[in-house]
Amino acid sequence: MFNKSMKISNLKLSNKDRAIIVAEIGINHEGNFQKCLKMIVKAKNSGADLIKLQIADPQTDYSRNSKSYQVFQSVTFSKEEIFKIYKFAKKNKIKLFSTFGRKNFDFFKKLDQCCYKISSSLFNDFFFIKDILKIGKPVILSTGVSELKDIDLFLNLIRKEKNKKLAILHCRSLYPAHLSKLNLSRISYLKSKYGIITGFSDHSIGIDAAVASIHHGAKIIEKHFTLDEKKKGFDHRISLSPKNFEKMVKSIRINENMIGTPGYRIDENSSDFRQIKKISRNFVTLRKLKKRVKLSKNDFSLMRTSSKTNYSKFHKIFPKILDKKIIKNLKTGSILKINDFEK
Repeated sequence: MFNKSMKISNLKLSNKDRAIIVAEIGINHEGNFQKCLKMIVKAKNSGADLIKLQIADPQTDYSRNSKSYQVFQSVTFSKEEIFKIYKFAKKNKIKLFSTFGRKNFDFFKKLDQCCYKISSSLFNDFFFIKDILKIGKPVILSTGVSELKDIDLFLNLIRKEKNKKLAILHCRSLYPAHLSKLNLSRISYLKSKYGIITGFSDHSIGIDAAVASIHHGAKIIEKHFTLDEKKKGFDHRISLSPKNFEKMVKSIRINENMIGTPGYRIDENSSDFRQIKKISRNFVTLRKLKKRVKLSKNDFSLMRTSSKTNYSKFHKIFPKILDKKIIKNLKTGSILKINDFEK
């Protein structure tokens, strides 16, 4: 069983708390150190709870003839630069973490991240993830290239680990991921099937999918961030500018307020109840009734009345109407009350 609640730094993460929103800078800094610092501040100011970078060691993570090798070779920061970036974030009270591969494990362990993220392409690196779990910090897994049987096997293996602070993100590793291929219903499915906190890593264009994911139970939402959505290359196309990221965050928070809680209890002391009572109807007698009779459907009707005191909840009074006799004579137009019936 995985943790039903946890903390990432000082952020509460559970199915009862609001979603944690992650701005994924990834490699949209394009290897520019100063630009990266600027993006971190902009992402924070746009409403991101956490900021994520993507760090790779091209020599060990990708073959030399792969496109990924060429891309990451051109945007890689030195360890000294990464250290300075983390120091900058800490100084400015910004929560920062990175995805990385095995080669960088010891280095990032020393940086003491608030959490660890496993990218979709590393989901199958069981021994690497097992080592990360031993650190004891929350771990977030993306499933963009995994089948259900892969997830089944992996989570069954992970259940044996002491660290139960685990969350899983539904993801489609398509760039861009078209709205018709997002399958957002998988978010609630994963949550129900595995009893695990679930979220969404979004590679679609725009804010619609991220906002919609809230209604499927996403509690971590990861969205790419850029300073210029129209810029070519890297992940700019599937990213949001500061203005649009802020718009997404506001929309997510509005939708969370609309979702509320599944409780149906009406608080009779609330202002809401005073409004409800104005349109609620009472059971009213249609003729004179003598005590000791059991009511038939033609003896009463539902009517909206001016009474402010005789409201009875349906689940309390209707069983009395069905099964109990009245204990006193009632005039035509009497509002039926619970104490009009036998106990």
